[in-house]
Amino acid sequence: MVISPHALPLLTPISAEDIVDLDIHLPTLKVLSFSGPGQTGGVATSLEPIVKRLGTKVHWFSIENQSSDVEPIPFDQVRNFSPSINSGFAFYSTSIPKRLIDGHKRFSANYLWPLLHGMREHALFDAEDWKNYKMLCSRVASECQSVLSESFPTLCWLHDYQLAMCAPLISSERGTIACQFWHVPWPEVAIMQHEPVTKELVESLLCNRLIGFHTAEYAHNFLQTVEALCDAAQVDSLKMTVSFKGQKTQIVVMPLGIDVSKWHKLAKTSRPMAEALPVKHRLANQILLGIDRLDYTKGVLEKLSGLEHYLENAKDMHRRFHYVQISQPAQSNEPSFSEYSKKVEAKIQELNEKYEQDGWRPILHIQAQLNQKELAAWYQAADVMTVNSVRDGLNLIAKEYVACRQDEQGTLILSDRAGCAAELGQGALLVSPTSPSEFSDALAKALSMGIEEKRRRMTSMRHVIGWNQLHDWALGFLRQALT
Repeated sequence: MVISPHALPLLTPISAEDIVDLDIHLPTLKVLSFSGPGQTGGVATSLEPIVKRLGTKVHWFSIENQSSDVEPIPFDQVRNFSPSINSGFAFYSTSIPKRLIDGHKRFSANYLWPLLHGMREHALFDAEDWKNYKMLCSRVASECQSVLSESFPTLCWLHDYQLAMCAPLISSERGTIACQFWHVPWPEVAIMQHEPVTKELVESLLCNRLIGFHTAEYAHNFLQTVEALCDAAQVDSLKMTVSFKGQKTQIVVMPLGIDVSKWHKLAKTSRPMAEALPVKHRLANQILLGIDRLDYTKGVLEKLSGLEHYLENAKDMHRRFHYVQISQPAQSNEPSFSEYSKKVEAKIQELNEKYEQDGWRPILHIQAQLNQKELAAWYQAADVMTVNSVRDGLNLIAKEYVACRQDEQGTLILSDRAGCAAELGQGALLVSPTSPSEFSDALAKALSMGIEEKRRRMTSMRHVIGWNQLHDWALGFLRQALT
């Protein structure tokens, strides 16, 4: 089955019979990601329950190992390893020299991350870091291939932009199928076509049998980039395929889902915590919430500008709400991210000083990395959830908020530049992330919205996330890769 942007709304969840059938016929699966199990947030958080579900069929390779109950296997022991009962899958921490990892991190954070989010002004290209990036990808691919497979074909599932140069080496191995899911945006061809790395990046990705994107826009942008840079490529935009150097690559649109039942349970167990939050007792009666990494792509400064616009034009609403900004650290310690953090802190202080009134300050700023139970508590406490990404591959925060609102209340203000806007746009209040007036208007509507409209909007979004869940996404992608 070819999954096109037009067919996307008609997809149905994978059935229990499909899951059993796939479990039986799934070959050895090698999953490659930058971060491994135990991570809070990010791609690895979504991968871990999938890997555990598929169990002993899976070998998971990562560069960084977070704190976890899953111990990595040193590469000098891999050939004699059998999965432990505790984890149910084999996890390998790759043996990469620190200089390669550091160069790879700099290239990913300083160049690829802003470029792929369409923020070319932040992208800093360094030729030596690009060299280290490619060398690291080659090392990861080589070490992955050194682990003997128990069955053929072997399916290697690559994740995200950090491993964009792995596919050529992996796909060259006889009996190995490479596929990749691209978790970040793919920007317009006008942004990508003149960059020094794009052609090499695209040709590497086309060594995959299957490439997945969250939205039809990203898939379309990728196909246009292929057409612009790869003269020998045959692109079929209708079937969403590319034939290049003897390899046929299928492009699919499959937005990542969340584990809805898990978030339902978290919401239930965290409800007493939500009701006991000091903020519920000592703050005003309506709570606006933002949970963001301190990253310029997340639009926190733009959101604060929108809040300022509202405060300036709705003085009668002062002291009737509080905005709670929970800031989580950026994924990189590079200077551009630390500078952004300082700007956010300064803007919050400025607004609190400007609008303080009889002890009331509009913004409560919490800087912390929350666990999932704490997140669920805050989701339930919030009357309005704000996601204002300038650009975002998907944004799982928005979906998690919806999953936790079993009361069918709460309102989501959502950037139209977040990938999940394609799914949640019917129920959310969509805004342009760089328009203070649009954010202000949406905030005014959210704070005055009636119960029935809240229920109608939330029910619509809850239906969407229930229809496209995490395991449906993963098993659907794997089935497509084996087709």
